[in-house]
Amino acid sequence: MYKIRERSAVLCIAIFMVLGMWGMLSAHCLAIETNNDETQPQTIRIGSFEDTFDYVDQNGVRRGYGYELLQALAGYTGWKFEYVKCDWSNCFDKLENGEIDIMGDVSYTDERAEKMLFSEEPMGEEKYILYADLSNMDIEISDFEFLDGKRVGVLLGTEPEIMLTEWENRNGIQTEHVNVYHNDDVEKK
Repeated sequence: MYKIRERSAVLCIAIFMVLGMWGMLSAHCLAIETNNDETQPQTIRIGSFEDTFDYVDQNGVRRGYGYELLQALAGYTGWKFEYVKCDWSNCFDKLENGEIDIMGDVSYTDERAEKMLFSEEPMGEEKYILYADLSNMDIEISDFEFLDGKRVGVLLGTEPEIMLTEWENRNGIQTEHVNVYHNDDVEKK
């Protein structure tokens, strides 16, 4: 009985050693296969446009939730990021054309999912709010009809514009959509 236990223990140890060596060998072969030059991190081109999730502050330092999310990703993957400056629509075109690899702040649609990958979890929650110049005295916050015929700044051809149009249809109003590219453009217009 003692010899059977001893043989079983030796057999188990041998199996664990073989499996352990096989796992290490597999991991080593995979590392060689995926990255022949381990000293060079993979460079990922990021579409960089100014928004609340990713921006450059007055001191030239990149900041924002999207930027911090990418930095955390770089920590896990070892990737190096190259930021490609563009406005949202230009970045989106570059993403579709393969000129950049990753872009944040893109709304999920079934049509887009046929052409590009989306993360399992969203970056955040989208809420769209209409802002107005308070010095304009003909604005009524209690009645949406005051918006009928007004000009509304929105990035044309995007999901927010589609959502704005749907909201207008639900509320029986029609506005003139004026294209805006970024926050400075909004303030100027």
